This record gives sequence, C-alpha cells and structure tokens, in this order.
Amino acid sequence: MTPADAAALLTLCAAFDRRTIGEADARAWAYALRDVPLDDDTRDAVADHYGRTEEWITPAHVRKIRARIRADRIGAAHPVYDGNPGETGAEFAERRRAQIAAAADGTLPARSIGQALDAAPPGEVLALVAGIGRPVDDEPAPYITPERRAEVRAPLNGKRAALVELAVDCPNEQCRAGRRHLCKGSRGAELRTGVHASRRDAYATAYATCPECDAGPGQQCTTPEPHPARIRAALAPAPDAEADEDEQQSLARLMSTPPQPRTARARHTTGGLRA
Repeated sequence: MTPADAAALLTLCAAFDRRTIGEADARAWAYALRDVPLDDDTRDAVADHYGRTEEWITPAHVRKIRARIRADRIGAAHPVYDGNPGETGAEFAERRRAQIAAAADGTLPARSIGQALDAAPPGEVLALVAGIGRPVDDEPAPYITPERRAEVRAPLNGKRAALVELAVDCPNEQCRAGRRHLCKGSRGAELRTGVHASRRDAYATAYATCPECDAGPGQQCTTPEPHPARIRAALAPAPDAEADEDEQQSLARLMSTPPQPRTARARHTTGGLRA
C-alpha cells in the first residue's frame, strides 16, 4: 500500500469516525500495511469494523478483518489440488498457492466438498438406491376420504362424563398423556371435556370388538384406522342394569297391587247441606 492508497483508505475511515487526516497519517498507515493492497477486501474490512463497533479503527484491525474475509472464501470454496506426477515440488507449491489465492479472491466459487472432489456414488450403488422404497404417487389411497372421515366423526360422542378413553395412553405426538391423565392442548392446557381423536381410536381398538371386520379387543381393524362403527360401539353408553331392574320391579309391583275401592263422598248443593 502506497501513501496515496493509505490516504484513500483513511478518507473512507473518516466517513465513519470523522478523523482528521494528514500526510504523516497516510505515511504511517502505508508503512503498517505495506504488504496489504488497497482492494475491495481492504475497504470491506473498514465497513465491517464500523458495522460492528464504535472502536477507533487501526491498521491492525484492517489486517485482521481482511484476513478473515479471505479465509471465509477459502473455506467456502474447498480448494482441492490433484497435483501432477511430473511436477516438481516448487511447481506444486506455486500452483497450490495460486489456487488458494484464487479462492481467497473469489474467482474460485463456493462449492461443497463433494463438488470439489468431483465425487459421485458408483453406478451399482445408485442402482440399489433406485430400487429402495417407492414413489409417493404409488402410496395406496386411504379407505375413506378425509372429508368423509370428518363427516362420520362429527356426530360421534367424543366425550363422556367418565372419559373412559383415559384407560389408554394418548398417542398424540404433542400430548403423550399417560393413563388416567387428561390430554393436553397445543398450549399445554388440560382438555377436561374430551380427548384427542387418536386416543379415542386407541381406546376403541383396545376395548371394543369391531362390528364390521370382527376384530377383537386389542386387534387392529382391517383398515389403517378403526372403523367408525367400532368407535361408536366403544363410546356407546353402557346400559344401567341396576336402574333397569328397579324399573321392572316397580312395574311388577304396580301391576300386582289391586285397585283400591272407591269411597262415597257427600255432595253439596246450592240448597244447603244434606245429612
């Protein structure tokens, strides 16, 4: 860097810190940065410094930040030199330095390590990978459309006074409530009047027999999700045998009791009293 270059660099610094510049300043900076050229990286070092701190900039700051800028470019470019079997050590060193300088200057673009090594999996590996899995378009269609599922589930009784679904763990990824623990919503609040649909399905699978596919308790239905009839069967209110028995006994007692005889009542007339 010449004194003229240093003066131009100090003018840029003065735009940020309002310093005064003299000939002695320019000569001092030129000597401190005698091996650093005045280029875009040097100017970027000044702008980067004052974009991060209010500290007065010095030649040491310029040198350090400029070196970091160029090192970042080298790291992003991943320069790889394959070498030449016929070249001498001096030729190798010269070409390697030229490659690293090109990366630091930005003429060697950023690339991944795989691109730098020009590495690609062998053809037999690519053939094996192509045979794994299947395209998403080949996924089997659901047995019921989401619209129909929502229509069927809408009238289902998703809550009961006893919340019998608490007998199983909630499989909902955001909830994972254990047995006898209430489900929790997205904000962590407990759901005191209902449970997640996946927990309701899990309860139906664990405790109810499916009327459609005859899957017993603990067995999956023939479809990915429990049939709606199985859910209805699991959540149907259990009959109150004791109440039914009391009602039958009351009815039998009423039917077996003979009617009471009617008693004669005195009739009143407008003409007075009748003995």
